[in-house]
Amino acid sequence: MPTLETAGAVRIAAKLRVDLARHTAAIARMVAAAQRGLQPKDVRRKGVGDFVTAVDVRAERRLRKQLSGLLPEAGFLGEESDPSALERPWIWVVDPIDGTSNFARGLPHFAVSVALLWQGQPVLACVHCAPEDALYVALLGRGVTRNGRRLRQPAGRLDDGALIGCQWFRGQQDMAFVIRLQSRGGRLRTLGSTVTQLADVATGRLDGNVQEQGRIWDFAAAGLIVMEAGGRFTDWRGRAVFPLRDLRIGHTATVAGSPKVHRGLLKLLRT
Repeated sequence: MPTLETAGAVRIAAKLRVDLARHTAAIARMVAAAQRGLQPKDVRRKGVGDFVTAVDVRAERRLRKQLSGLLPEAGFLGEESDPSALERPWIWVVDPIDGTSNFARGLPHFAVSVALLWQGQPVLACVHCAPEDALYVALLGRGVTRNGRRLRQPAGRLDDGALIGCQWFRGQQDMAFVIRLQSRGGRLRTLGSTVTQLADVATGRLDGNVQEQGRIWDFAAAGLIVMEAGGRFTDWRGRAVFPLRDLRIGHTATVAGSPKVHRGLLKLLRT
């Protein structure tokens, strides 16, 4: 049960919901338009297998300014700029383009993701997924909508008809967990965007999602969307990911799915 303090935070977040959705949708339109004109010179390497485009930077800068206007007392954590005021109870968490490598190559699997945290707990999330041109908005304890319509996650399956999203560290050699995930005959999908894969879990297009890696900006919003749709979102041991106790952590291994599928995936990972 949420505390009275958290309930108060949710009420504040609810007042920001419409404006946040408007800003996120506008950034998504800007990003989609920019993809069509992207040039090789607009893409640079941040690290091994890690890239950023001029569009990522521009989108995050614009979102940061807009979000500061919505809630000036909030800190900020984004993928493409320095964090600020992470000690504050309110924190905006932004991934301007989740799936930058896809975006840079003209592929459709990418998303714009924004979450508002209260004491480490996502209370408001807004995500635009480019492949389906859909806007998701979730509020802690009050459900999630997709393009304005209430979303409930289907029961899902974990048999030879299942589709499971999966991502692992680049260059990973120990892939035993992938073999276990396929042991019931299900098929794996690696789409290159944590946010879109988790949105696919919430809608039932994917029965589950298992990730060996993921940063806070990858899952803060999409994890809340899965949970508010009726699903489970935990680490590989079944422990709650939220509230986040350390906003400077590196990667977190996560599992998402309907309650039944989630239990099955945890069992397979422990085998």
